[in-house]
Amino acid sequence: MIFKDFTGSVYQAKEIKEPLAAYRGKRLLIYGGGETAADICSDWFNHSSTIYWSVPRGQHFFRRYGKILPWKKPQAFDKASSHLLRMITPFHCSKPGLAWICKWTTSGSLLAYQGHGIPEWRNGTPFMHQFINKNGHILDLVDYKRLMPKGAITSCNGKEIKFADGSSSEFDIVILSTGYKESFSFLPEERRPQNFLELHKHVLNNEDPSLAFVGYIRPVIGSMFAIIEMQSRWLARINSGSIPLKPEAERLNETKADKFFWQQYFKTTVQPRDKIVEAGIYLTDLSRQARVYPDAWKLFKRNKYDFYVAIMAPYNGALFRLNEKEHQAQAIATLERHRIGTTSPLHLLLLLFLRITLFDSFLSCLEYIKYKLQSAGIGRLLYNIRLGQFLNWVWCFPKKYLFDNKTQLPPTE
Repeated sequence: MIFKDFTGSVYQAKEIKEPLAAYRGKRLLIYGGGETAADICSDWFNHSSTIYWSVPRGQHFFRRYGKILPWKKPQAFDKASSHLLRMITPFHCSKPGLAWICKWTTSGSLLAYQGHGIPEWRNGTPFMHQFINKNGHILDLVDYKRLMPKGAITSCNGKEIKFADGSSSEFDIVILSTGYKESFSFLPEERRPQNFLELHKHVLNNEDPSLAFVGYIRPVIGSMFAIIEMQSRWLARINSGSIPLKPEAERLNETKADKFFWQQYFKTTVQPRDKIVEAGIYLTDLSRQARVYPDAWKLFKRNKYDFYVAIMAPYNGALFRLNEKEHQAQAIATLERHRIGTTSPLHLLLLLFLRITLFDSFLSCLEYIKYKLQSAGIGRLLYNIRLGQFLNWVWCFPKKYLFDNKTQLPPTE
């Protein structure tokens, strides 16, 4: 335990429901890079004198909601997920042609590597190959004064904590936000999953297929409930006899192949790898297993406009009702409702052009130069002088004044 020699107060995130009155105006360290840590930063920002946020292994950030273009209404950013868009700019290839929009809408900069452009939080994991923190609005508070970003911690002594960059500071309270470990104490030990990659499709116990674990994996980005819905539907079709349960030998072979694939996909992340997937790949595979993946050719022959709606609409569970005659009309109506106001064919042609011209690769080179300058201290020095602050203001002007820069979800009515 890295904080065993720390003499201040240490809390787990699950113990904190709201800022503690006893620590008003005190010095706070938050340890961990997830969305709960971001929530704590937001809640405690006006409660603490100083907040240091230590993200020991780096993190990618994204925003859930905001304006993509100034004249458009704000929308959830995961609406950029249509079948055709994913073909043009594959998510598993780090969204070539589209990644720049993710950075711009998250931090107001085309050079915001990993969505934040903060050197203390940079790691070597490619975009879309690590869990993404979708509380990107917290980045608006990072100012190196009230909210100080930090990387790993090397040691603690009393109330002093030392960081990997050689700096140190004293703190009154530490809040740990390092995730949770599920407990299956009600199951025999030999049936408790130690690694979800050992389960068939992350769900079924191969030795006892009557034992299923639904809802324990999450996507890099996107809806966790979409995964839960498809897992449940797949199981329901097996248990109802609509599709057969595969023989154990075949399940084991598929499990072995899936384990190798996901280990390779997430090989550069140090986060737990057995409970995370890329949603598009996983849902496509599981829907084919469940035999509910839409038959595009039949849809095209039946109705050309319905086919257009299906490939242009954002991801929605209605896609997997298109093979059912009694639900086709309702499914198309749902997809059409979600399609309106999202990407158009013209937008997709622009993304294709930017992918072909390697626009994101060019930006990645500039990002690396920016990171090296920041790491050398030059960037921080320039930011502290008036000219540097003015140039930064000019750089971020479009995002701050033409777009919604806060991107908080709208209040419910």
